[in-house]
Amino acid sequence: MNKAFCKEPDNSLPPRCPKCGNDGVEVSAHTVYAHVKKGLLDAIGEPAYWCASDTCEIAYFDAYERTIGIVDAHGLYWPKDQNNPLCSCHGLTIDDIDSDLADGVPTRVRAVVQQAAQPTAICSSTSADGRSCVARVQRCYMRRRAEMGK
Repeated sequence: MNKAFCKEPDNSLPPRCPKCGNDGVEVSAHTVYAHVKKGLLDAIGEPAYWCASDTCEIAYFDAYERTIGIVDAHGLYWPKDQNNPLCSCHGLTIDDIDSDLADGVPTRVRAVVQQAAQPTAICSSTSADGRSCVARVQRCYMRRRAEMGK
């Protein structure tokens, strides 16, 4: 095909999800391989990006706007996958956060944040976005706290 008809990626901008337009988070090939169905591993190229939008149906995409949807991925965290925990490696769920808020003390949240800070933590290798869960857990806790008016 003539190169004039191929869309070249714009390297001057952060990569954006072709579905929702949110900035992508670059992930390693190891992360993609750990969370994508085996038959689809070649569906996107490197570098690959995670769509961090909670409501977008895209899990991963590349600079050429090829995508892998959440239906073709596994081990994604809440809220991207409503049936999974917020933190895959420590098992913290949204119900745990709500329980901490009801108790008035963030016991479970603090425990996960402390565990994730340990040198032996595997959050960044088991998380679908290739990052530690700490910021996501803290952000979710504060959001739920505001929603509950606390």
